[in-house]
Amino acid sequence: MREITILLLLLQATAINAGSYSLWTLATYIYGKTQFPEFSIVLMVDDIQIEYYDSNIKRVVSRRPQNTTAEEDDAIPADYDTVINDMYRTMRKRLYLMTDELSHTEGVHVYQKRAGCELHGDRESPAMMWDAYDGTEALSYNMQKYTFNPLWPQFEWDSLTKQAVLIDFKDMYLPLCIKTLKKEKHVVLRKERPKVSLLHKEGTGEMRVSCLATGFYPRHINLTMLRDGHPIPEEELILGDLLPNGDGTYQLRRTLSVGAEELRERHHYTCSVTHLTLDNKLDISWVYFKKRRRDYL
Repeated sequence: MREITILLLLLQATAINAGSYSLWTLATYIYGKTQFPEFSIVLMVDDIQIEYYDSNIKRVVSRRPQNTTAEEDDAIPADYDTVINDMYRTMRKRLYLMTDELSHTEGVHVYQKRAGCELHGDRESPAMMWDAYDGTEALSYNMQKYTFNPLWPQFEWDSLTKQAVLIDFKDMYLPLCIKTLKKEKHVVLRKERPKVSLLHKEGTGEMRVSCLATGFYPRHINLTMLRDGHPIPEEELILGDLLPNGDGTYQLRRTLSVGAEELRERHHYTCSVTHLTLDNKLDISWVYFKKRRRDYL
């Protein structure tokens, strides 16, 4: 089940340089009974999901961030149906070839595909594709090179099949991919300033101090916690993962556990953030102050 719930590394959206954009189709076909759709597709521009399809709903659904929209003209090209049906047939066929060849007739098995293209300024990349079966790369392809994982050499394409695939990539898949990417790249041109908070929660004998940055885009951010103006080593911190918000922005957290002795020293804690939406770094500070009884009188 790990192959279903965790998107394979080879299928993850790839970060590329500034001024470059990528469009990736991430597709999954599942053999066996699960709570997931038999077939599903996610369409992504860089790291932003823009469309979704699965075999239960049988239609393309927009997943664009709330403050972006599809262009009114040809928001969902008619060619999508052709691509979806072709991917379904080929992935289903290859999965059953794998299960038969490897005698995997029981349990759950997964075939996944990542296919797409990139724009580097005005330069278009060739169409590219990677397939995986049960978490192992099965094949990769682009318009200049084709290779199979040697684990399954019996599935090598003959020269006529390779030529037919090359024609399909050149005449249909690459033009559609580049056209869609040029139309949709505005989704990743957005800039959202981070909202930064320095939070503290007192527990038994300690204080948890957290630096939270949220609501920012793009996702690249530098979040640092300081003690008396000096960076706190990462090994002292609980480092949260970069997490997506529902509106297509991101959040990141750093947390420090401060013991009773350190609290008595009344250190000055600072959350320092740099992000391309900020002209200068953003600092928010806090000093622990324990109220005495007479402060309440």
